[in-house]
Amino acid sequence: MIVVLLLFFISIASAEENGTVCNSCIKVNTTCYNVSYLFDIEAPFRNRIVISKLGILRSTNTLFFSFEPNIDDKEYYKVGFVNLDNPVNISVISGEKQIMNFGTFDLDQDNELVYLGGSDGIYVLDTKVNRVAPYSSRGDIIISLFYKGNVYFIRYGEFKIIRKKGDNFVVLFEMMQVKNFVSNKYDVSVLLCGYGLFASKKDEMVWLSKNSYFRGLTIDLDNNIYAWWIDGIYKVIIEPKLADSRIVRIAHIPSIGALTFDNDNNFLFTVGKSLFRLIELSNTTIC
Repeated sequence: MIVVLLLFFISIASAEENGTVCNSCIKVNTTCYNVSYLFDIEAPFRNRIVISKLGILRSTNTLFFSFEPNIDDKEYYKVGFVNLDNPVNISVISGEKQIMNFGTFDLDQDNELVYLGGSDGIYVLDTKVNRVAPYSSRGDIIISLFYKGNVYFIRYGEFKIIRKKGDNFVVLFEMMQVKNFVSNKYDVSVLLCGYGLFASKKDEMVWLSKNSYFRGLTIDLDNNIYAWWIDGIYKVIIEPKLADSRIVRIAHIPSIGALTFDNDNNFLFTVGKSLFRLIELSNTTIC
């Protein structure tokens, strides 16, 4: 039902904007994409399905996802994973008798590690041996986590970005009340705060949007930064002069849960528990 409804809304949007109907196509900026249903993620969800984050371990093509489990579960957040090449068996990371509430994560691609943030600090999953071990900040509630050479994270109640480097901790953006963030290889950081969305580089900062409710942030393989909300996908346009940077909606797709990019840099997103891929088409007239 979700697949049918999604393609219905996409085709209606395409028809309204272009005067033609394409049952499985959508225009992203000026490029035409085919919307392809991949599979349903069969995790132990609660009745109202919430998947809040996606990420792919590139070496094994494994999709990691954070979700809200069944209401009877002692934990209120979990992280699961499934191989995209053979999505038959889905695994869920568990602390066995210990309550972890892993609600956020990020990946160290070079070392095949998954850093997990939850209600008892940061843990790390070594995917080569399938072992979870404590990493840092035990006893703290971690609400956002990002990896780029070092682990960056936000603790509940503080809303400051903290960088862990060895045994040292450095506080960044101390006055911003940050809820979520990413940073690309050009050291441009995009921050979701109580006052909206901001971009920062070195000592400069620009206010991109007053919307403080974007559902998530992600980076593609070309280091472009994206956000998503209830009405679609947004791209953060970073200009050479940071003050000229902006955010624009590039695709109208309703009810996106989470967004990432596959190993070919195609958009991957969820609606409910269904996973979809956008594949670029050479024929732009059918959109």
